[in-house]
Amino acid sequence: MKCRKDKYAVKIAILAVLSTVLLLLTGCWSYRDLTEINMVTALGVDRLEDGKVLVTVQVVEPAAIQSTASGKGKGGVTQQKPVFVESYEGETVFDALTSMLSIVDKKLFLGTAQVLILGEGLSKNGINEVMDFFQRNHEMEYDTVDVLVAKDVTPKDLLKIETDMDPIPAMYIKKTAENTVSRAKVKRTMMIDLIKEMGNSGRQAVIGQVAKEGEKEVRTEGAAVFRDGKLAGWLDPYATRGYLFATGEVKSTIVNIPADSGKISMEVIRSKGKVNVVFRNGEPALLTIQVVLEANVGEYEGERKLDSPDDLHRLEETLGEEVKKEIRMTVNLAQKDYSSDIFGFGTQVHKYHPQYWKKVKDGWNDTFSKLPVDIKVDARVTRTGFIKGQIKKDG
Repeated sequence: MKCRKDKYAVKIAILAVLSTVLLLLTGCWSYRDLTEINMVTALGVDRLEDGKVLVTVQVVEPAAIQSTASGKGKGGVTQQKPVFVESYEGETVFDALTSMLSIVDKKLFLGTAQVLILGEGLSKNGINEVMDFFQRNHEMEYDTVDVLVAKDVTPKDLLKIETDMDPIPAMYIKKTAENTVSRAKVKRTMMIDLIKEMGNSGRQAVIGQVAKEGEKEVRTEGAAVFRDGKLAGWLDPYATRGYLFATGEVKSTIVNIPADSGKISMEVIRSKGKVNVVFRNGEPALLTIQVVLEANVGEYEGERKLDSPDDLHRLEETLGEEVKKEIRMTVNLAQKDYSSDIFGFGTQVHKYHPQYWKKVKDGWNDTFSKLPVDIKVDARVTRTGFIKGQIKKDG
């Protein structure tokens, strides 16, 4: 049964990739036969010590994937790998990709790319120049490409991973990022969103983090904080969630809170976050973060029953304080360590106080870092479940 499911998943992956290519290649002026192109599924870009750019591409081999799906290649016959990975150095991304044609057999088609991984060295030096290429490239599909920053590993090493979970490693990496909808411990960043953030001086960019986990796995947790296009530092998974709560990007997550001698796992099912800047005498005096969330009890390890209004009230207070603690941790990092307004307070100033913004926009991150922040979290527990307390055996 598992074998059938695996084959079905592989066929779906092939269909998705090929369908994307066919759609993107329609139109006489840009028509190219599929046999004349290399379909790029992922790109990695890093900056070398000599200042050059190292570009890595992961290219899918449709025939090899079809062979995997159909079960061919068995009986001692060496099976072709479903993807191949190549790297090339250049003065720019455009230069490296063009020069790569000297070692690959067909033109690299970027319209099928699903993931872009930025290296740590590149990020520290600045990503603006690299992103300029992707903004200008007419093949890229900005709303389908996940952007991640590699931590303690190169993009090249990540793209060379041969995972058992998906015949196309790029799709495996993309799916781990997609899974964060139910975890809220990594910032999922699509290329279109990153381009918008880079053009917004009132909010600094935050990009999801990816690291290597063993020889065949990756871990997409945490986030990279930028200031003016350069990597300023990192957020761990909990600080990342604090950021997502504050900016209203948490769709669901599990927050563990203490209860008696055990713990309660709270399932956040809805959450809204809002930031604002309070002005006094024509100057910003206070930054505010307001979060409203709803949660259910997912698991309870304590001994007391949860069957009174007081119990419910205590749950809500404890949950609110736990979320507030995570947001406060993120605020402290953004202000004291990174001096980077990742929350978008500057956007609010620009919108509602345009004259003041003109005077301070170039130094807003420094102003942001010095202002007090008031955080309010209104947590509501809607369901505790049918079982009010922990299950106990008779006798």
